[in-house]
Amino acid sequence: MTLLALIIALLINGQLSAGGWRSARGFNRYADWLRQRLMPMRLWNHAGGLALLLVPFVVLLGVLQLLIGHWLFGAVGLVLGVVALCFAFGGGEPLETEVAGFTAAWRRGDEAEAQSALNALAGTAIAPVAMEQMPEVAATHLLRRGRTRLFAPIFWFVLLGPVGAVGYRLVVLARAFGDCQDNAGPGYCQRAEQLLALLDWVPDRLMAAALALGGHFSAAAQAWEQSAGTADGDRLSQAGLGALGLPPADEAVTRDLTAEAVDDAHALLRRALYIWLAVLAAGVLLGAL
Repeated sequence: MTLLALIIALLINGQLSAGGWRSARGFNRYADWLRQRLMPMRLWNHAGGLALLLVPFVVLLGVLQLLIGHWLFGAVGLVLGVVALCFAFGGGEPLETEVAGFTAAWRRGDEAEAQSALNALAGTAIAPVAMEQMPEVAATHLLRRGRTRLFAPIFWFVLLGPVGAVGYRLVVLARAFGDCQDNAGPGYCQRAEQLLALLDWVPDRLMAAALALGGHFSAAAQAWEQSAGTADGDRLSQAGLGALGLPPADEAVTRDLTAEAVDDAHALLRRALYIWLAVLAAGVLLGAL
């Protein structure tokens, strides 16, 4: 059922409109409501506040998963898994749409529109970027967003079921809430950042391996090793750019990329996803033998 739920969710996700029940608005309203009540009692600005925000949702879904997941010969669990994955994949436009929006704007030389599309790819407003540097920045953010919106939710879904996918998405939202709220509290923000980094640690490495297998393996491995000591998100993006056959950043002041590099990065993400699905399918077949 895991593989079937994953395939159905991937097919459905591209057809869903942005926003709605998958957006961050409802979560942000609830988080702000809870923060206002817990902050005066000094129960918010630390790991305890993060736990009080996330644990009730995770426990509730975990109980539902255990109690009703097997109903109708597993059909209820299948539906629960599809819904959980569609939520975990995020409420924005599909990555295909965001990539197409950026490449079209960059090719026609519309700097303002390209910057707006770049912000969409980054998932947040970033500092203005020179037109000639935009493709490299876009490819970098695309690889990171692929991790957050596809690979990490899939990993946690395979490992823990619907509760894993939804739990990961809630941590992403909790981290984003810390970014967008000036008064969220440094203790809360630090713990949310640490928790998300912990949840990303294994998916980062498995995704980097898939990117290497889907592209230039030796160049990707070299970029991963040379970027040791940097944040895992930076290592992942550098490995992805290496898998595209691009030279390490310290060997070229400007890579002089074009929109084709962003299209290539998106195609690389698809190949890496197919590799993950093939590995999962092989595991299902071996388990059935």
